[in-house]
Amino acid sequence: MPSPRVYDERHDAILRAALSVVEDSGPEAVSMASLGRMTGLSRPAIYQYFASREHVLGELVINEMADLSNEIDRLMRGISDPLEQVRIWVHYCLAHLSSANHRIIRQISLESLPEDQRGMTRAMHALFMTSLISPLGDLGSENPTAVSSMIFGSVAAAAERIDRGAYFVDEAKALERFVLASLDGSA
Repeated sequence: MPSPRVYDERHDAILRAALSVVEDSGPEAVSMASLGRMTGLSRPAIYQYFASREHVLGELVINEMADLSNEIDRLMRGISDPLEQVRIWVHYCLAHLSSANHRIIRQISLESLPEDQRGMTRAMHALFMTSLISPLGDLGSENPTAVSSMIFGSVAAAAERIDRGAYFVDEAKALERFVLASLDGSA
């Protein structure tokens, strides 16, 4: 068994290789053999780090969700106005959901995620949503969990419009106005 530092370096190298394959050729092109070639590890050695290609892809999804949650928390740190926290959440979430990288990760989560990692992504999504639920509660929302789901649905719809060619700036402005106006009456 390699040292913890070597293990971590190889683990990260496998994930970087998988992301590169996904970006170049799509998730279906990821195989343990291709990851071995790209990292200099044997195909059987890759199995010391991941149980299957689906688990490699699943970890890409989990890492992306962790990065999104951490970035939202970083952006909102130090901001005390709950309405501004909601605006930041909406804007950054839209930028993230409409990115090319997220489209790839979303495809993986829909097609290739093992069941054990589905539970992890659901838990991470719930944790991510708390950064919206909390300011909604501070604004006096009677049901911040339901309102946060509605806002997330609006963000996802705007991201789909951007995917189909709508201009990001226009969609972001309209979405922010829509969400903030709906909260003006303390949703």
